[in-house]
Amino acid sequence: MLKNKYSILFTLRYFTVINNKVISIVGAGISGLSCALKLAGSKLTKDYTLRIFEDGERIGGRAHSIKVDDFSIDLGAGRFSPALHPNVAQLLNELKEEIEVFPFTKIVCPHPQHKGLKEILAQLKLKIASSHNESFFQFLCQHMGHEKSHAIINALGYDSLYLPQISPKIAYDIIEKHPEIQCFSENEGYEWFNLVDGFAALAKSLYQQAAKSGVDFYFEHQLINFQTKSANTLLEFAGSEQQEIWHNSAYTVLALPPTAMSSLNIDFPNSWSDFSYGSIPLFKGFIFFDHPWWKDYELENKVTIVDNPLRKIYFKSDKYIFFYTDSAYADFWLEETNKSEDEYINTVMGLIAKALNISIKELPRPISNKFKYWPSGVEFALETSPDHPPVLSKYNGKVIATSDAYTPHCGWMEGGIIAGRSAADHILKQLEKSDVEKVAAEIN
Repeated sequence: MLKNKYSILFTLRYFTVINNKVISIVGAGISGLSCALKLAGSKLTKDYTLRIFEDGERIGGRAHSIKVDDFSIDLGAGRFSPALHPNVAQLLNELKEEIEVFPFTKIVCPHPQHKGLKEILAQLKLKIASSHNESFFQFLCQHMGHEKSHAIINALGYDSLYLPQISPKIAYDIIEKHPEIQCFSENEGYEWFNLVDGFAALAKSLYQQAAKSGVDFYFEHQLINFQTKSANTLLEFAGSEQQEIWHNSAYTVLALPPTAMSSLNIDFPNSWSDFSYGSIPLFKGFIFFDHPWWKDYELENKVTIVDNPLRKIYFKSDKYIFFYTDSAYADFWLEETNKSEDEYINTVMGLIAKALNISIKELPRPISNKFKYWPSGVEFALETSPDHPPVLSKYNGKVIATSDAYTPHCGWMEGGIIAGRSAADHILKQLEKSDVEKVAAEIN
């Protein structure tokens, strides 16, 4: 095995001398796919081989949809607003993806704290500039008192607002950019949509375009190390059978979130960025019934925010019910799903009954369910600075890191598109500069 490894290394180092025109992208999420497509569309890369490496078996990253009966559900990203996400809207229009209204912008069974909450938040927002090194919860407590602050966050339904790393600025970004609670901000009235076939349809279309443009895809390739020498980078992957696989690259794009970057032995973020990063776990649970009983209560296409572990309950037309939680309650549901299915369903149905003030005996038994726990569902820079670069680079710009976490749209497909295209621009500028220098040298 040792001899074989050094034989491979020798071959690749010899190959480096005769051909270094390879651009490698690690990560087949929306960022990686967007990067590959922009590179593939440029004349500057016509002599380069483009490769995408993905450690799993599918493309899309957090764009993860599955089929249930004759419709799709999004276990990951599942909505967008043209007002907030113009790149997503434009891309979906160009690809002619079928969209439908995401209707969950009207809260039923309002929380007692919802009355007057928009005005309270608007007044508090004026005080953000004077708050330093405070979490949003500390900020609220300073101005509203401890009990009222708890009530406000419970009413908003996003428990990440309790976390010490969530600053007032990040908190207002959460409030203003989510359809269920945008009514408590100046963004009230923004339209939201989802894809009929789920966000995985977007990833699939991008994948097909990239493959048609000549991009090579390598699945079940987990990056475990890389070495940069001279003008090239040697990438080491673990394959599906844990065999070592090596690839040579002139430029490398690490289209990976901060948690994945931190798992590599590359001193991230210390030697890469002046920023630090955090993440929040997410959980989505889908419950299916043999008939839409919630229509009897006029709940179809409505959402409610409740003071129990379900937090936000969505009644999707005549198809299903789903709930969406973050932070501590996401971890709570992970523990529940580790119990028996009956115990998990009993907990869910008991909490739905409590939220709607209905006897659980009146509710039918679900016929099936699906769920997804994301340990780092949203990743973001803790310092909410507009100056955060969309790409981080090292080794004379030969190795580039990019993620939606570095953009103002962390956690959204919009951020992924911006990140991927920014990484491509970074490489294209270097290639253009190299061409100019080559021409100048020939003239001289």
